[in-house]
Amino acid sequence: MQVAIYSAVRALGFDSFNLGCEKTAQRDFMTDPTLTNWSYDDLVAYERGGWSDKDPLLDYAATGTGPLLWQRTIWDHGRHRDYYEYIKFAGIYGGVTIPFRGASEKLGALTLLSFADREHDKDVLHAASIIGMVGTARAAAIGLQTGQAGGGSAKFRSLSSLQREILKWVANGKSNTEIALIVGQSKRSVDYHVIEILKKLEVGSRAQAAAIYAAL
Repeated sequence: MQVAIYSAVRALGFDSFNLGCEKTAQRDFMTDPTLTNWSYDDLVAYERGGWSDKDPLLDYAATGTGPLLWQRTIWDHGRHRDYYEYIKFAGIYGGVTIPFRGASEKLGALTLLSFADREHDKDVLHAASIIGMVGTARAAAIGLQTGQAGGGSAKFRSLSSLQREILKWVANGKSNTEIALIVGQSKRSVDYHVIEILKKLEVGSRAQAAAIYAAL
C-alpha cells in the first residue's frame, strides 16, 4: 500500500508523503505516522529538533478545516521564520496538507511535500484528498491505524533471531549502514531484512516497527 500511495503522490508532482490516522495528539503525526516514506532517521531528527512543538503544519493538520496548498515563502516573515529556515535547509519548496476527522473525532492528516520548485494547480487538492481517504480506509482495513494493529508479540515472534537483533538497533535509531557493522552483515543484507521485518510486522515504516519493539 505504501508503494501505491507513493506512486500516486509522485504522479501529482510531489516527492514525499506522511499519512497519520486516528491520532490522539498532533505530534503523533510525526512520532508515529501511519504510513510515510520519511526514513526513521528523518523522523528521529525532526523530533530531536523540537519541531513537533513549533511546526505550523502540525497545527494546521490538527485544527484546519480544509486542504491547504502552501509554499515555504508564507513563513518567510513573522513568528515562523525559524520554520522557514528549517524547511529551506531541508530542500522543501512547498506541499499540501489535508486534515480530516474520523468517526471517533481523533486526528488525521495527509501531508505531501515537494523538493523541487514546481507550480501546483489547486486541482491537486481534490486528487490529494482522494489519496488521503483511500489511504485511511486501507489503513483501517489492514489494522495499521493507531491502537488497532493487534498481535504485535506474535508478529515479533515470527522474526528470525537476526531480524530481532536488527529491529533492536532500528529502535535505537541506528541506520542500516551502522547496523550492518554491528551485526556483521553486509548493508545489502540488512536492507533486505529491514524490508522483511516491516512485512512480518505488517507496518509501513521503521518508526512503527520501532514502536512495536518498544511496546514488547
